[in-house]
This record gives sequence, C-alpha cells and structure tokens, in this order.
Amino acid sequence: MMRLLGLLCFVCVSASAQNDLKQQQLIKKSTLHASITLGYGGIQNPVASSKNITSVILPNFAYYGDRWYVDNFALGYSLIESERYYIDIAGRFNDDGFFFKLDGIDKLFATSIVSDNPKVPTRPSAPTTSLTPIERDLSYLAGLSSGLKLFADSWLELAVLQDITGVHNGHEVQLNGYQSFSVLGGVLGVEAGVNYKSSELIKYYYTIAPTEALSRLTKYELQSALNYHLKMAYEYPISEQLSFDMKLKYTWLDSELANNPIINENGYFSGFMGVTYHF
Repeated sequence: MMRLLGLLCFVCVSASAQNDLKQQQLIKKSTLHASITLGYGGIQNPVASSKNITSVILPNFAYYGDRWYVDNFALGYSLIESERYYIDIAGRFNDDGFFFKLDGIDKLFATSIVSDNPKVPTRPSAPTTSLTPIERDLSYLAGLSSGLKLFADSWLELAVLQDITGVHNGHEVQLNGYQSFSVLGGVLGVEAGVNYKSSELIKYYYTIAPTEALSRLTKYELQSALNYHLKMAYEYPISEQLSFDMKLKYTWLDSELANNPIINENGYFSGFMGVTYHF
C-alpha cells in the first residue's frame, strides 16, 4: 500500500497542471471524481544505488468546488478563472524528494514528511563500493499558478512555487505548453516544459555530505538547475465508465546536476498504461 501511495504522489506531481486545468473546466463541480487504472507503470529512479518503482494499479481522485479543489495530493484555490486565462494559488509535493523515498517506500507515510533534523546515515560495518543510505525529506511547494489559452485546446502555464515546509527553503519556476488533438477516436495530449530549481533545493537533495560517502569525493559545487520534459498522454473511451489511458513522460536533467556522484542518469522516464474504471 505504501508503495502504491508513493507512485500516486509521484504521478501527481509529474502530471501537467494544464491537464488538471482542462479537467477542472470540464468536470462537474462539487462532485467527487474517482477512478482506478489497472495496467502497468512506474518511475525510473536516477539516484545512484536506488531502485525503480513499478505498480499494476493506480487510483485517482479529485474534487472541484467553486473555488477550492483537490486533485490527488495537489491543492488549489482559484483567484481568477475564465475561458481564456486563470490565476490560482496552488500546492503540490516536490518530485525530487520522492527519489529518496521510493527506495524505501514503506517509510513514506510511516514517518513525518517534514523533519527539522534529518537522520544522518551511519557507515556500514563491512566495506562496500556503494554509497551508504542517504536520507532526504519530502517538501511541499505552494505559490501562484497562471495559465493563458493560446489557441483551441492549447495552453501556456507559468507557476512559481516556494517550499512552505522548511525542508530546504528553495523554489521552482515552471513553464509548460500543452496542446491536445483528436486522434483515432480518442484525445492525445502533448506537453513540453522547463523547470527551474533554485540552488537551495538542488544543494539539499543532491549534495553528498562527508558522512554519506565511504571514499573521498571530488569537490563539487551545485548551483540552480534547469530540467526539461516532454510528455504524451492518450485517452480512448471504451464505454461510459471505461477508458484506455496511457501517459509517458521523459525528463532531461540539467547537465551540471547529472554530472555529480549522486546521479547516474542524464534523465528518467515515468508513466502508466492501462484500462481505467471511472466511478
């Protein structure tokens, strides 16, 4: 169950806020919307010596009121909303923290999400060539999110989100473009985006302390990072309650971020594919 909740959180923060916006405009308000997808999916973990996570089931839930809304673990409050633009107060988990929780997903909700004194892992008693366990806390980001409709079914979104949990006190600036198409009786969505992550955030998650390494590391200094992503999502209706869904996203890591001892990939995949039952 904890592994499943971790995957749900990660898919939530990896999903496009533009996709959430389209759902917010189309679904009936003041009604709980829930679905469950059976299939296969997961996340490739770029952190060295960490495991990927997979699952065959993925639940989703959402509730939109006149102003407030919750979409899985994302929260929001609509300040201004029209057919062509919007401004929201929005909040969500930071995705970097999940890389360090997915390897021990059973600890995700068994321990506090926010800790003022993160545990410092100890060296193993027997020599090994891998890193000792590295602990990092999850953080929750909140700020302003705005979107502008460019053309039919085409949106441009800008979000500025700050850590409100005191984990690293960093921030992110996200710029995403979204376009949907009608393809073979279903809807295909394509999204491209860039995510600026501040130096405080990057240093907290990706700097290795001397106590966390068995051997002397080459000195390096991490700064802010720019990550890019491309995402495709396809939904094909089978019946009123059933649909086929596919989401695939690839994220390119900043070159300086990828070139440090804690990362062993230049990017990572995440996604899920299966049949969805809508309650």
